[in-house]
Amino acid sequence: SGGGGGGAKPGKAEAARLLTQASFGPTQADIERVAGMSARSWLDEQLRASATHHLPLCRSLKSGDTVDRNARTDAWWQIALTASDQLRQRVAFALSEILVVSDTSDALSSQEGLCWYYDVLVDGAFGNFRDLLEDVTLSPEMGRYLSMLGNAKPDAATDRRADENFAREVMQLFTIGLVQLNADGTPKLDARGAALPSYTQADIEGLARTFTGWSWGGARSFSSGPANWLAPMKGFDDAHDRDAKTIVGNTAIAASGSAAQDLARGLDTLFNHANVGPFIGRQLIQKLVTSNPSPAYVERVARAFADNGRGQRGDLAAVVRAVLLDSEARGAPATHFGKAREPLLRQAHLWRALDAVPA
Repeated sequence: SGGGGGGAKPGKAEAARLLTQASFGPTQADIERVAGMSARSWLDEQLRASATHHLPLCRSLKSGDTVDRNARTDAWWQIALTASDQLRQRVAFALSEILVVSDTSDALSSQEGLCWYYDVLVDGAFGNFRDLLEDVTLSPEMGRYLSMLGNAKPDAATDRRADENFAREVMQLFTIGLVQLNADGTPKLDARGAALPSYTQADIEGLARTFTGWSWGGARSFSSGPANWLAPMKGFDDAHDRDAKTIVGNTAIAASGSAAQDLARGLDTLFNHANVGPFIGRQLIQKLVTSNPSPAYVERVARAFADNGRGQRGDLAAVVRAVLLDSEARGAPATHFGKAREPLLRQAHLWRALDAVPA
């Protein structure tokens, strides 16, 4: 089977199925409306819809001087249940399950900052993955959560090494995964049938050095504050490792680069890695449509990541369109096809179906 479905007007059952995949749950009014238009037309409309942001609503719901977790949670639910840009919000939620930060540890204390971070995902949901990757990398929330914020250049005198936390996770979780992939998401194997690793410990160490020198946005120096959770991190070349480095794919980063130049080279290298399309595409299929997509489905989505039809790589709007208009997503539902709804999604679907109003 191939891609490119979604041109005919769906019946009510198919409209409900699309809305189950691409929103926080079908309402009766939405079912009636989508049944009168094609899936492609609904997606086009949603892709054009302006973004609903969380931070302003979080601030309006705070009970004291600061945004607390209740305000952030209430804002999230209010937007999930009532916002008109349902597809953008649903994709942002899927991205939040991939590009993860959390307040369950002591690392992230600012609920306002977490609202700001979520809006980074909202704004990037239909943009270019390279831009989103940089915005996430330079967010102080991710910087603190995976300890890139304050990651100083190595110092042999004190036996200080570059922090490897973000360098490891940006490869393992956010871009290329643990093993080399074919275009259809299946692992590449060696002669003995074992999966080939996509990076080495040396690659982690090189990328960790590449990502040195970043501190709070607006800081006067690398080691000074104040903490600013609502602005991208700032590069300080005096704390950046300016020696030559080698990262994944045997990519050389020349000596003397600034913190910003080396970060750009590191992110470009990851973004252009052959794994990213199938690795991210498969996860978006799993979040939105089905837990076990066929390799052919993954390959069609990865193809959209590689080229949106206009020669552009990483266009997430094209990827989302490919995920939701694919023949496997829009064709007759097969037995054992689909996904178990996460409890949070099941709750959202129930409340939207009942037209529940946030208290």
